[in-house]
Amino acid sequence: MSRYLKSILISTLLAIAVYLFIFYSETTTILNISEQWVGILIAIILVNLVGLGMNSINTILTKFISWNKNITLRLFVEVSLGVVLTSIAGIVFIFLFVYQIYENQEVNFFDFIIDGSIKFGILSLVIIYGYSLINFSIYSYNQYNVGQIEALTSDRLQLDLRFEALKSQLNPHFLFNALNTISSLIYLDIKQAEKYIRQLARTYDYILKTDETRLVSFQGELEMVEAYFFMHKIRYEDCISLHIDNNLHDLSGYIPPFVLQILVENALKHTVISEHNPLKIEIFSKDKKQLVIRNNIVKKLDSESSINIMFNKEKALESYKIGLSNIRKRYMFLTNKNIEITSDTHFTIKIPIIAEAYER
Repeated sequence: MSRYLKSILISTLLAIAVYLFIFYSETTTILNISEQWVGILIAIILVNLVGLGMNSINTILTKFISWNKNITLRLFVEVSLGVVLTSIAGIVFIFLFVYQIYENQEVNFFDFIIDGSIKFGILSLVIIYGYSLINFSIYSYNQYNVGQIEALTSDRLQLDLRFEALKSQLNPHFLFNALNTISSLIYLDIKQAEKYIRQLARTYDYILKTDETRLVSFQGELEMVEAYFFMHKIRYEDCISLHIDNNLHDLSGYIPPFVLQILVENALKHTVISEHNPLKIEIFSKDKKQLVIRNNIVKKLDSESSINIMFNKEKALESYKIGLSNIRKRYMFLTNKNIEITSDTHFTIKIPIIAEAYER
């Protein structure tokens, strides 16, 4: 059944019920439909017009005085306009039907209808007030549903972003290279191999502990990225360096997990590392509210003395963009703040440090 048919049915039943109540309370006799059908028909038409008018008022008020802006004002205006409409309908009914019946009788017409008019007015006020309360209940229910859908969508988005970040940490290429490095170190330097294994275990232990966490402490993330970079340092030696400002070790705050690791990994992936042009990564903060990750840009490849860690340049650049997009989306989700990216002689990314951990 359509919305309009429902409205007509409800208005019709309401008109008949009100007519029967007032007729019986005034005459204390059973209604004879054959004698009163004209009055019932007029009442049905007028009540349907009032219902149509209330629907129009509701649509207009939703645009200018929505429930979420001012509930009291919206309720007052809607009820007031509804009372005006029903009053007009009542006056029209009286002069179209009631007056025509009693105009020739020797009674004071206005004294005769005063009691019925008061009853009709009270009933109208109750009905219009109930109509407004139902509107508000429907609005509240819809808002609750919208809130639930937004919450589910938000949770799904956060899960997708965490999954993307986690997937990048469990990169099989990284694990394959790590195992190859361990295999080589065992024969060259067993102590270094042991240290390398410990750092690898530390990295993956951090990944497993934070895979369902929205925010992690900055210090925990800093320790993780140091362990992660150590493994690359073993492999590339003096071709790469990571400088972490000493002041950062006293810095409190929170960031999304794996952010630093993704940024360092991207710097390693998208840069051509050379002995003559080593990759230099810096992590520092100027105001303790924003973290700066910066690396030099190596534009040319020295074919004689270079270590190209990009197995496929196009694929690496795509991974680079995905990593930045993931970080950007997570920050917008958690803080409504964006990350800042600049590129000149250095590639610089500025990310906010979140003051307090919370669940959104």
